[in-house]
Amino acid sequence: MKFRVLRVYHSGVVSGWRERDRQLRLAGCDVRLVSARRWNEGGQDVDLELADDDFVVGTRTWGRHPYVFVYDPLPIVRELRGHRFDLIDVHEEPASLAALELRVLTRLFARGTPIVFYGAQNIEKRYPIPFRWFERSALRRAAGAHTCNREAARIFRAKGLRGVIGVIGLGVDVDRFSPSTQPHRGGPFRLGYVGRLERHKGLDVVLEAIAPLANVRLDVFGVGPERSALESTASRLGLSERVQFHGYAGYAALPDVYRGFDALVVPSQRTPRWVEQFGRVAVEAMASGLPVLASADGSLPEVVGDGGVLIPPHEATAWRAAIAALRDDPAEAARLATCARMRAQRWSWPEVAGAHRAFYEETIARSVARSSDRAAARA
Repeated sequence: MKFRVLRVYHSGVVSGWRERDRQLRLAGCDVRLVSARRWNEGGQDVDLELADDDFVVGTRTWGRHPYVFVYDPLPIVRELRGHRFDLIDVHEEPASLAALELRVLTRLFARGTPIVFYGAQNIEKRYPIPFRWFERSALRRAAGAHTCNREAARIFRAKGLRGVIGVIGLGVDVDRFSPSTQPHRGGPFRLGYVGRLERHKGLDVVLEAIAPLANVRLDVFGVGPERSALESTASRLGLSERVQFHGYAGYAALPDVYRGFDALVVPSQRTPRWVEQFGRVAVEAMASGLPVLASADGSLPEVVGDGGVLIPPHEATAWRAAIAALRDDPAEAARLATCARMRAQRWSWPEVAGAHRAFYEETIARSVARSSDRAAARA
């Protein structure tokens, strides 16, 4: 089935995350991608670098919150007027201003073209007006939606989505993120953390857990408002020599960062407004041949599975026991690392692109069938 899709995705600014689109194009899907020219990813502003991606159009954005920003409409209008698309994929939450903008532009310049949205929100939130109205209207009129976790898909159905739905992970380059070929040089058991330094990320629980453990060190890669507080906590617990804060690690540096660890920690903590939605770092670590120690909450159990150890989020003693067990049992750590590498294959970019293509094909086919039924009814 040959078809043309316009995708609009602010995080397409990261070259590595455009691999989904490259793979779709290799599979015969004519994808055009509109991306932000600059976006904050992981606490750092990232500029769009096109390289050889001549199917990508960069545009300005106004606003920085994922729900409260809009695109410069002119490049999008040029795409809508310059091509005939079979589907428009708005890789934005349907409650967002950007999703509303794309709905309006589609109605004005590509009327009748089916439109789908993206969702990661795995808490059944009741948004304030008017965002609640935006979401309700978008879901009821959408041809479909793709989500990165099962709970988000269930919530979309509960909120009125009638179209096709696909649960499709965020993807990882399993060749680029690969295990180290260097033998372990001995020394302490090396835990790693990669992500934002914010309270809900739970790094303070890990600091408390490792304080009494001998022969364990922690390397932290990330930036965020909690860095000073976490450094103070590490100092108070006597961990200054065993915990190092490295700052932000860009996408290009991440494969070597993971290869410096023996295991990754993802200690995310649920809040009333947030729970882990996928855990891209977990998949990158698993592809790198690392066992993952993760909170047994949110989407992490469905992502990590047998590629690591799931731990009650707030229980430092449980984290301590899990870390000590992995440190003291190299054979078990190696077994988990093998399982992790195998599990990560299901989120390889070819697999993710294949799932996305199947979602597109079903959505387009249903839309064509509905249009034919309406035409027959009018006749």
